[in-house]
Amino acid sequence: MVGGVETTDGQRVPADQKIDSGPSVLYDAVVVLASKQGASILAALPAARDFVTDAFAHCKFIGYGGDAAPLFEAAGLGNLIDDGFADLGRISAADFIARCAELRFWPRQASIAGKAAAAQG
Repeated sequence: MVGGVETTDGQRVPADQKIDSGPSVLYDAVVVLASKQGASILAALPAARDFVTDAFAHCKFIGYGGDAAPLFEAAGLGNLIDDGFADLGRISAADFIARCAELRFWPRQASIAGKAAAAQG
């Protein structure tokens, strides 16, 4: 069963996919909206960790709200947060969407390539 969310006014918004059946490659950008408890639950799920690491590797813009830190840390992204991440508690959703018009956060590509080259020695 695919869940959904309840809005602040009590309306139910159904989800179209489960995290393990809708990889980030299907989306131009991703947003993680999670409570600390929810992010901790997601952090324990390999599919959730893969979802955010794939989004990162594909240079997608990643918005987040609430406390997504446990998921990002479990996925190995905790110290890799860059300007392609947007804290939706600090910027508006409209500003995030406007940034997404760039399609990808290309500066991350050079960073990823540099880290891979350094790892190879």
